[in-house]
Amino acid sequence: MKIAVDFDGTVVKQEHAYDDLESPLEFIEGAREGLLALKAAGHILLLWSGRASRALLLDPSLNPLVRAGVVADNRAAWERSRAIHQARYEQMILFVETYLPGVFDAIDDGLGGKPLVDLIVDDKAFVMRGRGTWSRLARTYGEIAQSLGR
Repeated sequence: MKIAVDFDGTVVKQEHAYDDLESPLEFIEGAREGLLALKAAGHILLLWSGRASRALLLDPSLNPLVRAGVVADNRAAWERSRAIHQARYEQMILFVETYLPGVFDAIDDGLGGKPLVDLIVDDKAFVMRGRGTWSRLARTYGEIAQSLGR
């Protein structure tokens, strides 16, 4: 099976400020062992992360929400934050090389968009099976939007 695994909040804890590169990254409980077990079982593992976003690393206009005019293209703010985005990507690569050598068959470079895999493991996903249905999504998030007057 081909499995894409998110990094922040899935492999490592997300407890530090976005620009904190000094605090060491820590595995989420069971993540290292789980990844090693998946690899030992013969699965193909792809590390897929927002840290590889080309809109963060290369050009903010690569963000489709910026191109659609829904989110402002603040080029000056992007320029100021570009170095931290690059440093976070490099931090992820170093962590994987140090603590998970040989576990991932590939690391996302942000060029491919949504990965073509059998399963995506991500802490920010809404699962559209079982209890995760469109009606549940509408009830949960639609009612919030209505209460906020949107």
